[in-house]
Amino acid sequence: MIEIPEELIQNLEIISVIYTDVDGTLVTDGCLFCKKEGFTMRNAQAVYQLLSMGVDVVMTSGREKEKLKDTARLLGFQNYIANLGIELVYNQGEKVITNFGIDVPDQQSLKNWIKNSGVIETLFDRFPGKIDFYEPWADILKTHYLMIGELPDAELDLIFTEKFPELRIIDNGEVAPYKQFSKPHTYHILPKSVGKKSAIQTDKKERKLNTKNLIGIGDSLEDISMAEEVAIFFLLDDHLPVYQSNIIRVSNSHGEGFSQIVEFLVEKKLI
Repeated sequence: MIEIPEELIQNLEIISVIYTDVDGTLVTDGCLFCKKEGFTMRNAQAVYQLLSMGVDVVMTSGREKEKLKDTARLLGFQNYIANLGIELVYNQGEKVITNFGIDVPDQQSLKNWIKNSGVIETLFDRFPGKIDFYEPWADILKTHYLMIGELPDAELDLIFTEKFPELRIIDNGEVAPYKQFSKPHTYHILPKSVGKKSAIQTDKKERKLNTKNLIGIGDSLEDISMAEEVAIFFLLDDHLPVYQSNIIRVSNSHGEGFSQIVEFLVEKKLI
């Protein structure tokens, strides 16, 4: 059961754009038709309904834009945000806006800039045996580094604050066991000003979008940052701390939280 305070409803006009995370939000284990146990059509039906009603579903993901393009073509999406906000793609690639966060000419220069900061060597030296490159994705990513490991959050934050203030590290959550790690998390290393929030800011300026027509859906701390740029943000997580009044928790225990949100919005005539 989804409940939204009346004051939030009043701040929301007909929804034209939905920014949605992909893994763990739109899909379960990379599958649109999968739920935690078995299969379901509900999220697929929700996507069909949104497309039929003219809503722009914008995938906002840590995946490469090339990989997102394949997904967008399959699902009928036109616009998407790749590499955790580094690239904004319109009309499945007809136009791409880069959001590097620093003054570099291209993707490889950005990745080299991150490497030359010394952050990778520092992490391996400080946490021997507790961090590694997350292959094959670490090589596939052209813009930044993707790591995997079991690291203490507080110490990690301190290292970046004191030694690498121009960078940020994003804990993208727990993934399946990998090599010597039984409960690893993945980590994106990016310029400080880059992220899903800044990408939405750029998109709003580029397309002259009104916040009242926008919502966000996601399940991670990085996803929560989108809440500042949309009218309502739906959080598919029961444990992450919430400090903003426009964040609404929705259960995703069966992997159908996305469809629950769409069904609710349609019922309330907000789409």
